[in-house]
Amino acid sequence: MDESSFNTTSQLAQMRQEMIDSLRAELRGEFEVLHQANYDLKQECKMLKEEQLRDQAMISQLQEEVNALQIFVRKAKYLELVKKNKNWVYPLDLPDYDELLSLGYGEEESSDMLMMINHMKDVTIKMRRGKKCRILDPECTPQYHEEMMPHLKEFADALIEYRHTIDYMEDETFCFSLGLAALPREVLDVLQDALQRTHFHLLIFYRNFIDEVPYTKFIANCVRADTKLKYLTLNAVTLQNTRDIDTLCAAVNNHQSLQHLTLDHCDMGVGNLREIFNKLKSPTLVRMDLLENGISNLRPGDISDLLSSNPSVRELNLDDNLFNEKDIVYMADALSDNTSLRELKLGFDYYIPDNWYLLECIVFDAISLNSTYNSNHHCHLEISPQLRPHAISRFNEYKDPTLNRRKKIYNILSTRNMNLENAAYFESDNIGIKHMPRILALLKPFSEHHLNENGSKEDDEVEPLSIAYEILRDWKVHELYNFLEVMEED
Repeated sequence: MDESSFNTTSQLAQMRQEMIDSLRAELRGEFEVLHQANYDLKQECKMLKEEQLRDQAMISQLQEEVNALQIFVRKAKYLELVKKNKNWVYPLDLPDYDELLSLGYGEEESSDMLMMINHMKDVTIKMRRGKKCRILDPECTPQYHEEMMPHLKEFADALIEYRHTIDYMEDETFCFSLGLAALPREVLDVLQDALQRTHFHLLIFYRNFIDEVPYTKFIANCVRADTKLKYLTLNAVTLQNTRDIDTLCAAVNNHQSLQHLTLDHCDMGVGNLREIFNKLKSPTLVRMDLLENGISNLRPGDISDLLSSNPSVRELNLDDNLFNEKDIVYMADALSDNTSLRELKLGFDYYIPDNWYLLECIVFDAISLNSTYNSNHHCHLEISPQLRPHAISRFNEYKDPTLNRRKKIYNILSTRNMNLENAAYFESDNIGIKHMPRILALLKPFSEHHLNENGSKEDDEVEPLSIAYEILRDWKVHELYNFLEVMEED
């Protein structure tokens, strides 16, 4: 290589090195810029997070102050009510017994009317003075007469003011109960206006035997207006047609706090019941009581549809209906696939289906370990006491279905151990020897959940060591030795 070529190569190498150094410096500069930007960003995020925490603390403090202010306002309104009505005197005169007789009322009718008017007077005075009271005792519900109207209006005016007492005391036991027997429209209008202003946690309506008055619409309007309502009970309130059911279901479905619905002695009939099953779709109901409604002749899927349409329902009470053998089959099918229901009550006071035990098998199918594993471990079943309920009522009592399954499996192993039958059943269930270590390891933890309600052992429980001894002694001993030898060779 001559000198000129060497110089050219050296210059190129020098230029390349300079370019590399330049790029490196440029990249280092960009890196430092990015590093500084990243640092600044982290600092900004830290400041934002601290600011967010301060804001959250401020919001919490403001919320506490708002809550305290609301309590103060509720208390102030309540005290104002008590002070205003401290010397309040009931403004109406009570009718005389002889006066009622002279108006043509019978002796019993006059006596019942006086009892109701006196009850309304006592409740009105207590509400005016801010005292907790039972509003309209169910025992005091005679037929309505026009002589009662002035007292009902005075009662309704006091009921409107009573909302300050309910708001201040914050007691969920405040209840409004009303007998609907023969109440005309003008009475319902007066009461509805009051109930749209004063909200209760529990509304009870009962005894409706008059067809021409729109009680269901009245009830639905009260439910819609009551933002505090958690418990709604209809006792002997007849749901006569599809329109009644549509009205009631729409009010329940759109309510945002209702948790417990009771329909008791409502004489719905099979057709109306299915309408309710199809149209009741509440997002908040936790419990439903459908008591003594003459329910029978269900269709496949009726119970399943009711539960799937109301997934928040955890307790279903179907006591004292008229279920037959097919109904039991449909209920068993519904339970086999359901994992949301936590309690099902079934009382058979009128007729006991011969196949009621199918429900027991769904909750605890003790034929084999596999069938037990696949049973319903979520729903606690309560049935009539004459049907030896101890056999199933002590299962699925834990909220955790895993613990319920463990208790049932240990129950089977304990029961079989008493007759030294575990090995034979393991053979018939085709349980491989490779599962023995896991079975032995789980005996002790499974036994800890096999206790009765007093925390002591069940009558049919044996110690885990007894089951382990039986398994090791009787179950595929030769196969176990061969299995261990193969394990050692591997």
